[in-house]
Amino acid sequence: MNEQECTLLQKEHPDWNIRAFSDKTCYIATRLGCPFLTDEELVAGLYMTLVEDTLEELKEALATQTKIEDAL
Repeated sequence: MNEQECTLLQKEHPDWNIRAFSDKTCYIATRLGCPFLTDEELVAGLYMTLVEDTLEELKEALATQTKIEDAL
């Protein structure tokens, strides 16, 4: 993931800290400003941290999290 892609994805998901793992083998997104998720949110499928092998998979995972949040 180049810096521009990271910046664009971060703008799309401002409530997440998005970065590549140090050796660029995976991509990580961690929720910002949310010290914990409730039991209801966890059961619904929300996560504090997402780890995916590709940038495309991370984009899809973030989109899924947004859909779940909107449904709650």
